[in-house]
Amino acid sequence: MNNEIDQTDWMIMGMIHAYKIIEKTKESDEEYSLNEVDFPYLIEMQRRDIEKPDLLSQSYPYIFENGNDSAHDQVHVGMMNVFHILHEQLQQGEDLNNLKIKFLINALTKEMLEPELVERYEDIFRQIDETHDEREDLR
Repeated sequence: MNNEIDQTDWMIMGMIHAYKIIEKTKESDEEYSLNEVDFPYLIEMQRRDIEKPDLLSQSYPYIFENGNDSAHDQVHVGMMNVFHILHEQLQQGEDLNNLKIKFLINALTKEMLEPELVERYEDIFRQIDETHDEREDLR
């Protein structure tokens, strides 16, 4: 991954990646319900993928307390934060099947220093999807 890209942009790309995984899963299975996802499990799976977990805060919002310039780790933190937010919404009785994923992705894109990264999303995350089908974890 490119170290010249801002750390915050990598975290936001992780958030976008989480929403895109959810979107693909919903589109591929009509019976799929976001209300049945084990979000704490997904949070833990992302935590385990972080190369330097000792630098990570123990609670939401997940951030690196002592700095971490790893794009890989920033992406996983972004995903952890999305899964935490969705878990909170589910606990509050929200129907997650009504999420406006495209709206959320567009809103996150506007927060990036380099929003054109989203246009290159497929190239950036193709390698991730080829090595591990994260959509299976959502089921």
